[in-house]
Order: sequence, then structure tokens, then C-alpha cells
Amino acid sequence: MDRVRLEELKMDTRDEMLRFLKKLWKQEDAECPMCGNRLELLHKKAKKSNCDWQCKSCDKIFKTIYLLDELNGGIGNE
Repeated sequence: MDRVRLEELKMDTRDEMLRFLKKLWKQEDAECPMCGNRLELLHKKAKKSNCDWQCKSCDKIFKTIYLLDELNGGIGNE
């Protein structure tokens, strides 16, 4: 399972990326931007966190905090 980096996503604008992240944080149904399949919560039982999501098809992990940090040009850009 690999963590997705911002440059891997097929999103053209910052607003599009923010809408995607907000959708995940609200736990609304979201599709994987890479393959189109449904994303699932990564931590269903232990943490009950809505920050980490997984695509079972392409085996990628979407860590929303890291993606937001990259989007804002923070330390995740290293």
C-alpha cells in the first residue's frame, strides 16, 4: 500500500482538490481519482478517523492531512 502524493492525482485545480478532501472529511461517497472505484475508510474500528482512506482496487492510501499539507506547500512537499 502506497501513500498517494499530490502530483499523482488527476486534479486540475486547487478548488477541485479541496472539494475532494472535504468530501472525504464529511465521509461522503468518493471515487478514487486514479481508478474511479469507491474509497473506503482505512481505520474503521481502531481510530474511527476520517482522515485516511484506501482504494482497494489500486491499493493506494489517501492521507488527507498530508495531501492538504502538500497543497499548501508545507513540509509534505519534501
